[in-house]
Amino acid sequence: MRDLQTNLFRAVYVFCLAINSLTFAQDSINPIINKLDAGEAAIGTFTREPRFDLDFVVIDEQYNTIDLTLLRRMINDLNDGDGSPVAAPIVRPPLAMKDNPEQVIPQIIEAGAYGILFPDIENRQQTEVAIASMKLDRDEIWGSGDYEALVAMIMIESPEGISNLQEIIQVPGVGVLFVGPTDMASYINAAGPNAPQVEAMVQQVLAVCLESGIACGYPIVANSVDDAERQKANRLEQGFKVLAVMTRAR
Repeated sequence: MRDLQTNLFRAVYVFCLAINSLTFAQDSINPIINKLDAGEAAIGTFTREPRFDLDFVVIDEQYNTIDLTLLRRMINDLNDGDGSPVAAPIVRPPLAMKDNPEQVIPQIIEAGAYGILFPDIENRQQTEVAIASMKLDRDEIWGSGDYEALVAMIMIESPEGISNLQEIIQVPGVGVLFVGPTDMASYINAAGPNAPQVEAMVQQVLAVCLESGIACGYPIVANSVDDAERQKANRLEQGFKVLAVMTRAR
């Protein structure tokens, strides 16, 4: 019964993608893909609450055990009433599943995710496994086929990940390299994500992205709305294309 339901979902999913491609020409159902294809930046945030003023929302399950029923409800809360998310739901899966993402990624996509933010990827093999776990029956991943609806974001959070960037970007389907400065700081025992040594690592990732044409992502954590705007403008000027903006302001 479970296999029948899964196969039915996949058939409907592919059918909808096909209808979308016929109806809207080159437009994707994913606003991140549309923004990046147009040469524009995609702006989002990390939250479990619905947001309708952004291109994407990251639902962060990195340190959780995924409750698929709850995940479907959170994704549904992003809908505008006609079944289409206003902000693309991106899910960061449990770090514990890094080496075997195929056990959870298909269910996350079937729950309605428009992309996956894979944490702490350090080499080509992990990248290949991550991308493979997103594939259903067709090439829906941005950069991989004609029915592009899903975006694969690869988080670079360690010195090893940085040293292997050139092999990581060779994997078809890598849409975004997303920097993780907090974990970078932890790896090298720096004072924090804003430490000069961490910023040097961040710039290494950005340089590879700019050279290869892959979008680079960064999480902004600001103390105020004005601070968030300043940081956002700075990172956009540097060449970042995917920004998750958060503020501590109440």
